[in-house]
Amino acid sequence: MKRIIYILSAAALLAGCSYDELPPKTDDITTSYVLPKGEEPSDEEKAFVAAAIAEYEASIKK
Repeated sequence: MKRIIYILSAAALLAGCSYDELPPKTDDITTSYVLPKGEEPSDEEKAFVAAAIAEYEASIKK
């Protein structure tokens, strides 16, 4: 029984070592990222957010 356990554990340890999951590294890797420029909210959206903030502030001051 111990022999089977040793064989199975050795097989499990050796089976996972032959495949490299990571892609190969290249020299053209950049570390700077270009973030998309956000859109400016409309006046209606700004008023909605301001009203929501005012409602929140009024509710926590009670």
